[in-house]
Amino acid sequence: MNTAPAPVAALLDAWDDSSLYPEALRAGLLPYLHTQGPCIAVGTRDGRRAWAVTGHRALREAALRPRDFSGELLGTAMSDATPEETALLRRQLPGLADGPHARMRRGLSASLRADINRGLSERAREAVAGRTAALRRTSCAGKRACLADLVGDVVVPVVADALGELLGVPTALKEEFRSWCVDSSEMTAEPEAEERALRAFLHICAQLRRHRTVHPAEDLPTFLAARLTSTAEFALNWVLLVKAGFGATVSAGAQLLRALPRDGSAAEEVPTLLDDTLRRHPPILQARRTATRPTVLAGQDIVAGERVLLVFAAPGLGPGAAPHTAFGHGRHACPGAPWARALLTGLAHGAAPAATRWQLPDTASAYATSFSQGLLTLPADHAPAARCPADPRSAR
Repeated sequence: MNTAPAPVAALLDAWDDSSLYPEALRAGLLPYLHTQGPCIAVGTRDGRRAWAVTGHRALREAALRPRDFSGELLGTAMSDATPEETALLRRQLPGLADGPHARMRRGLSASLRADINRGLSERAREAVAGRTAALRRTSCAGKRACLADLVGDVVVPVVADALGELLGVPTALKEEFRSWCVDSSEMTAEPEAEERALRAFLHICAQLRRHRTVHPAEDLPTFLAARLTSTAEFALNWVLLVKAGFGATVSAGAQLLRALPRDGSAAEEVPTLLDDTLRRHPPILQARRTATRPTVLAGQDIVAGERVLLVFAAPGLGPGAAPHTAFGHGRHACPGAPWARALLTGLAHGAAPAATRWQLPDTASAYATSFSQGLLTLPADHAPAARCPADPRSAR
């Protein structure tokens, strides 16, 4: 059996101490877990036992058994939640025990659902192509390399606009929503910044709920506004989709742009490249569940009330790695997975022509928490061409 590096061992002895995650990840937490078996026992700070599920089959099985491994008890899975906190968590996504993901899908308009295969992907491709072309024109104008941040200059605004469309943000709130997405992507851990971001988000939610109450449409905000009695409950539900959808898609998009081949062959390779990127760099590292009754998973006896961590990032490691589980599986699978794939596909196709001229660093500024990981910035030298293309706007 492999010996765990010291930061990894410290985390395994205090599994619910999220402050230990970044260093443990850098020290090789996921490769270590990958070698230990599909379901391993770990300790917690209070001396109790928890489980880390790392095998692909075990993850899929756990996801398909919501009565044994419940996300409804998420509060007790993360900490000793108060009754008030547990009641609040149970109001997230109305009717948790009644298939919220199916409701969310029904809440999105039929026209958008039909538009997945072409429309969203095509709009993302055009938006990314426009932004990368602007960077190229800048480099041409200066006859020198143009330093850009592919996360902040390309991925974040494109994802924010697409997410706003999918989640029913009206035109009047589009700029405010986009600004909030950009600010939240740059937010530090400073309490003042977090409070400002929260106030801005609540302001958007209040306006959106009021707008959709007066002007209903076939979208998710209308669905939530009709069923929730306060702006706080509306925001509590909507933030799950906005933060999870925005942060995870930006993370995957940044890694995808980093992985684009420089020889212009991306068009044929995008589906494979996307799956490989999600396997090697899943935005969501894990999800937490609670065993609701005595059960067995991957040959391990799990006691009711024990915490079970589904480590989605583990199966994608090592030779002969299993398919990725970046979108989860079963009842708790990401309801936005088809939209994310369409958006990321368009992102890759739109950036592919420009990628032949990018000069990327070997390392990039990254972040990691107990829940997610990604790139903060991705600086790229956009080298000027020998002959710069004419600005298409000048021909009009």
